[in-house]
Amino acid sequence: MSSSSAQPESKRAPAKFRGVLLLLVVLAYPAVAWWTFAHGGKVGATALWVAALPQVFCYVGLLWLFGRSLIGAREAILTRFARFVHGDISTEIARYTRQITVFWSLFFAAMAITSVSLLVFVSSGAWLFFANVLNLPLLVCAFLAEYAYRSMRFPGAMYPSLAATVTAFRQFRDTREDS
Repeated sequence: MSSSSAQPESKRAPAKFRGVLLLLVVLAYPAVAWWTFAHGGKVGATALWVAALPQVFCYVGLLWLFGRSLIGAREAILTRFARFVHGDISTEIARYTRQITVFWSLFFAAMAITSVSLLVFVSSGAWLFFANVLNLPLLVCAFLAEYAYRSMRFPGAMYPSLAATVTAFRQFRDTREDS
């Protein structure tokens, strides 16, 4: 595995650009929120939209990241990660990791659509409950359901520790190809 410093400059430049873009968004968001509150007249609906944007953008961003890896003959992001962590993987594991990438893409889409739909079509109270009370438990339940299913589908499989997974993810992030 090569480190990011060993990659050609052309491979690192887009990552730097994305970092600058992310920094601009992070810095611009509080300014836009302040301006909205200061000049919006009333805090009500405008404030809810400002509050909803980070959650929706997060889920849409994750949908884009996972979903684009499923387009055409590309290798699913979770398949690439599994290869990075475990080396060679079986065809069955590769198929499973692609299916799980589809699952997570659908989950992220459902969460974004639910958030916007509740805010637009139901009520601010329903959206607040979803965003502040249900959001994290639904995410945890999805992780636990996937883990339980994986454990039943591949009994006796060895899984790396959480620390090893985090370390592998950092290395994966630093060495992954832009696709």
